[in-house]
Amino acid sequence: MREQGQETKTRRSVHRTQWAAQFAVASELCKRGYMVAFTMGNHPAVDIMVTSPSGVPFLVDVKGQYKGNWWIVSPKKDLGKLLFYVFAFVPDDGANRFFVLTQAQVNSEVEAEFERYRAPRVKDGRPVSESFLGVGQKFLSAFENKWREVLPS
Repeated sequence: MREQGQETKTRRSVHRTQWAAQFAVASELCKRGYMVAFTMGNHPAVDIMVTSPSGVPFLVDVKGQYKGNWWIVSPKKDLGKLLFYVFAFVPDDGANRFFVLTQAQVNSEVEAEFERYRAPRVKDGRPVSESFLGVGQKFLSAFENKWREVLPS
């Protein structure tokens, strides 16, 4: 039981964060002349279908966060140059931040991070779990606002 004067910490809904991230990414794409459509479903494989200003179709998987943490992401089957990722930091206060990457860049870093995690555990005989595959903020920082450099034009 909580005592008088103590406030309970309310956990923010992951749906709230993910929707904020998806709409923020869609807005940024529209401002740059892209056409977007949301894939509305219970756990879609990708979040946004996009057509570039020159007519090139592609897909975007949006990963959203509202406070700085490890970004959980699992490698997906290679779709070539069809799939891109946008990691969207959508804080309650402050400006949104976007990190734009190709599928190959994400898959490569997830595998490298997993190997950095796995190797010492195997050496020491500790268990290895694939539950928390992902990428760190330090890695993503090199891809901030790389819309033009990464996405089809």
